[in-house]
Amino acid sequence: MYEASKARALEVLILTSSVLPPHGGRERLKPKMKHLLLLAFIFGLPSLTFSQVAPYTHSRIFWDTTTRHTVFASGGYARIIQLQDGRLMAVCENGGIQIAFSSNGGSSWSGQKRIVNNSNNTPNCVPDLVQLRDGTIVVGYNPRPSEPYTEDRRFGIRVKRSTDNGRTWSDEIFVNDASYTFHDGCWEPSFLELPSGELQLYFADEGPYTNNGDQQISLCRSFDGGQTWTKAQKISYRSGFRDGMPVPVLLKDESEIVVAIEDNGWGYGDFFPTTVRTTLDNNWQNYWVDATDKNRERALNLSYCPLATGGAPYLRVLPWGETVLSHQSPYENNGKIQMRVVVGNEQARDFRGVTTPFGQGPDNPQGLWNSLAVIDTGVVVAVSGINGRIEMIKGYPTRLLQAPFAHPTIDGRLTKGEGYFFEDGSQIKLGTQTGTRVIADYAFDMDSLYFVARVFDNTRATSDTPDAVTLFVDVDGSSSMQPQESSYQIVLPVTGSHQVYRGQSQRWTQIDDDAFAMRCAALAYPTSYIVEAAIAWTALGKSSAPVGQRMVTAVQVTDNRNGTVLTESIPDVKPTRTRTWMEFRLGALPDGIKTVQKESASTSLSQASPTCAYDLAGRLVSPSARGLVILCRPDGLKQKVIR
Repeated sequence: MYEASKARALEVLILTSSVLPPHGGRERLKPKMKHLLLLAFIFGLPSLTFSQVAPYTHSRIFWDTTTRHTVFASGGYARIIQLQDGRLMAVCENGGIQIAFSSNGGSSWSGQKRIVNNSNNTPNCVPDLVQLRDGTIVVGYNPRPSEPYTEDRRFGIRVKRSTDNGRTWSDEIFVNDASYTFHDGCWEPSFLELPSGELQLYFADEGPYTNNGDQQISLCRSFDGGQTWTKAQKISYRSGFRDGMPVPVLLKDESEIVVAIEDNGWGYGDFFPTTVRTTLDNNWQNYWVDATDKNRERALNLSYCPLATGGAPYLRVLPWGETVLSHQSPYENNGKIQMRVVVGNEQARDFRGVTTPFGQGPDNPQGLWNSLAVIDTGVVVAVSGINGRIEMIKGYPTRLLQAPFAHPTIDGRLTKGEGYFFEDGSQIKLGTQTGTRVIADYAFDMDSLYFVARVFDNTRATSDTPDAVTLFVDVDGSSSMQPQESSYQIVLPVTGSHQVYRGQSQRWTQIDDDAFAMRCAALAYPTSYIVEAAIAWTALGKSSAPVGQRMVTAVQVTDNRNGTVLTESIPDVKPTRTRTWMEFRLGALPDGIKTVQKESASTSLSQASPTCAYDLAGRLVSPSARGLVILCRPDGLKQKVIR
């Protein structure tokens, strides 16, 4: 609440900036400005210029298109979790309920088998799964009778349990029944285990509303690992509408249970991703969220996200507390439904940074009944039903971009050991919006900032509007709605030339390329091109590398396809708004860097060959690697050298 108040006060300062004297003059402040400055003081804001606003602090997700794999060759409505033994487990509906496992992070899948078969003209659908702290795996699913309906076959929720890592499964366990007709059914089970060991199962429930089309979110509880269940209770209901498709999480600080739902009661004429919540202490005891409850909130921040209506939300918590949410929408996709993913704060609010992990546009198929998983140390796995099969792709949430100390060679070649943050130069990953895969990365030394990008494009335009990668950097870390004098835009076309722009009078102004101290190179390959640059810190207004200082940066790629120019940027980046750029910091200087010289006979290991070598990220490299290398001597000492 405090941070939100600060941000709002900042916005007020911006909206009323016309009352400020130009260029920092000392004219008398108007009463309205005095009031605004008092607000800033009350909220503890730092001293701000009139164009500064609260910085963007959410992670952005970089989807790696090389990690897109098929999980099930056929099926729908899939979910994935990571088991305690490190394997991934997937479940989907496919003539019943089918499972599969992956031991290599999702690159391949095996052990597929059907653990629930359809019978008695009753398909079993929309599964979910959870592994409990004691290792028990529980799969929930939804029997959905087909016509002609009969009273002995009801829409319901059932579960099965496995206590041996999915090798064998229990008999079917009853959880809930609704009515026997489609319009009065129950749907879409989803699990949450609480710290107490209580297992909760949420589902959409029409059962109580046989006289209208309303629907509520219901909850059943188990206190014995899913073997027995309580009767259903209401936790969310908007009269006259249809709360649906719940997905619960417990926030990182364990303060609240938050449930993502689809809600068609906001006046948009369609569903919209929504959250309802309660405290863990309350735990839905004698409480449910109605239409006007403060605990019912639209999830998307419409200052950043378009009004993309649609349902089927899915919510997960990242290891450091941020939250990720997906939903499906036909927005800007020629009426075809596609998965959209956003990042929220630690309270599961303020979702922004829209990405479409499986692409967007007329050539992309629909992506239906999607889900998210968080694996390893925070990798996001997006799962979607595409053309009758189940596909996955990995995304990497990133809050901070970094540059390690190194000396890359500016030659248009991206080789291992050059010292970029990722060995393959892929700290930034783009490509889901245009279909052109791009990787980019940074490094630095005391003289220069280094940047490299590789664009996997074999139809390169070199005239008119050439294919290019544009680097944005603000060396003072300004958080503004306009370019500042510390803001630079450096365009690196495939042709090997460059154009440089600097913020002046709050807009971009091109500056003399020849007077801007930088080296750049571009090299074309059969299926890609690489641009690389070394930009002198003095050209960026710094006497040396600003180690320890907050900066901001962004990247945009231009792809000219026979006159149709496509662009893709880091999510939520606006080229003219440094506020939307990503925080950027230089890595620590190696010990004694001021005394480190270029390697010579006097500084090399002349007595014996080194036993091993590491770069500054601690990665094992060749002892002959270029850049700053830490060499391990046979006597156990370490020596830093620069090549």
